[in-house]
Amino acid sequence: MKITPNQTLKFYKRKTLIPNTILSVTERHETIHGGRAVNAQIPLFLRRKTNDYDIFTRTPKKDAKQTERVLDKRFGGNYFYTEPAEHKGTIKVKSYITGETYADYTKPDRKLQRKKIGGIYYVSLGFMQGQAKRALKNKEAKFRHAKDRDMLNRIIIKQKGLWKWK
Repeated sequence: MKITPNQTLKFYKRKTLIPNTILSVTERHETIHGGRAVNAQIPLFLRRKTNDYDIFTRTPKKDAKQTERVLDKRFGGNYFYTEPAEHKGTIKVKSYITGETYADYTKPDRKLQRKKIGGIYYVSLGFMQGQAKRALKNKEAKFRHAKDRDMLNRIIIKQKGLWKWK
């Protein structure tokens, strides 16, 4: 797809609409996990910047397509597309302009511990803590161990109330 300078300009002017648009189409059967789930449950100063939404759903392909359509409508053209991720069963919503991923939809492989915050379901900090611990034991995922260790420490700080002491 050939991208024009005008499309690029329109995309960057509207880029701030992406997070609220993704949240607006997130339904009851969908659960946000990953960095966004942690950020939603910890103090502001402990949050880490993240660009995409990781979403568990029973219907990844359908929900990713729905998000793509709503984003395209909000942007007034064909700005987004979906594609399978390397991880089997995950569908990505990406931008034609930047090539960046804005949402990943995955079918969960276990029962989720969820918490409703502002009308949206997020996995619990305990669930994310378990995910981080499992990832740190996986030698093949060594490339992301620093990120997982950081997330685990931020969760522990929140759970133990350590941030209130100083």
